Amino acid sequence: MPIELLTVNADGCSNTPPNYEFFTIIPSIDEIPELWNGNPKILDAGVVVFICQSGKGKLVIDMHTFTIRRGSFCLLLPYTVIQILEYTEDIQVIAITAGVDFLEKLTLLHPVEDYVSLIQENPCLTLTDEELQEVKEIYQFTNNRLADKNRPFALEIRETLSTFLALEIVSAYARFKPTEKRKLSRQEQIFRNFTYSLSKNCRKHREVEYYAEEAYLTPRHFSDVIKKKSGKLPTQWIAERTITLIKFMLENSNMSMQEISDEMNFPTQSFFSRYFKKHTGMTPKEYRTKDI
Repeated sequence: MPIELLTVNADGCSNTPPNYEFFTIIPSIDEIPELWNGNPKILDAGVVVFICQSGKGKLVIDMHTFTIRRGSFCLLLPYTVIQILEYTEDIQVIAITAGVDFLEKLTLLHPVEDYVSLIQENPCLTLTDEELQEVKEIYQFTNNRLADKNRPFALEIRETLSTFLALEIVSAYARFKPTEKRKLSRQEQIFRNFTYSLSKNCRKHREVEYYAEEAYLTPRHFSDVIKKKSGKLPTQWIAERTITLIKFMLENSNMSMQEISDEMNFPTQSFFSRYFKKHTGMTPKEYRTKDI
């Protein structure tokens, strides 16, 4: 069972406004059944935010298991691997799906090192009852404005609403580590672009030279920048992301070793096995059967 691509621009949803550009509010999980069918998914270049109003569920986000219930707020970044394991019949979820423009807006509103680390380490937050009520009010207000397709300045209103929603999301994460608003430095932009590109391309590109070329830097200079901004070399980032995806497929799919090797663009299955063992201390087969 290969990991399926989940397109999150919601073009097929009945409530998608004409000339969709910024974001879409999805009032029912029935409108995105492909997310809830139990199969592992990897998001495309979009962002998914969902807020649980009632019920309970269990999901895996990049190898970490989370239990969601009333008040759970989850933010899924592009190319996140997600799998919904189970959920109760009474679950109610509000979802917001947005494209890369919304991701850029979030990034600019929050310093890159905090943005990347906080969301990756804490994709699911818990809202208080007061915060959950505020979310409902924001949802109702925003949804009403989106429904009025003939309203003057409709595009300007949607742009303002997307900024408003981005600010609300950033404020939720600011509870973990308040930060000052400031402009990104060149090094921060390089690091942000690297982590974004890595999530998208690590299945095909695991050479530092590829990412250095994207940044218009020599591999040595690029490695120095990433090390300075994150404390880790790009080779470490690449290996960690690659191993995370491989582990996810080993644990959550029936793909053969050859199929996983092909999916991750390794030249041979034996090379794939050696790579995995080098970074984990066991072969892919040993990892898959370790808890059986």
